[in-house]
Amino acid sequence: MAKKSAKEKLQELEEQMKRLKEEERDLKRKAKAEEKKNRDKLCKDTGELIEKCFDVEHLSLEERELLFSSISSYVNNEITQNFPRQKDDSEDELKEPTVTSSVREFQIS
Repeated sequence: MAKKSAKEKLQELEEQMKRLKEEERDLKRKAKAEEKKNRDKLCKDTGELIEKCFDVEHLSLEERELLFSSISSYVNNEITQNFPRQKDDSEDELKEPTVTSSVREFQIS
């Protein structure tokens, strides 16, 4: 078998790079879809827990927002005291959490 020329090797490498970029794009897309699926499940489960623990079925979204805003300081204080965060290496500094809605932004403290 004859040796490949530099031009042929370059063409093969370019084709390989193209395949790898496509594979990378596909893997990123799959990872993003999996993250979204996990986030959607977490949101659904959280909503079900809220409806199980609180009688909020008859409240509108705006009324629920007002309710949760009014109790968020107390609840977040209880969370901080009873369920401290485990600091990750990527979590160098904790930002002050905020809740943004279409109506207004709430500072959680």
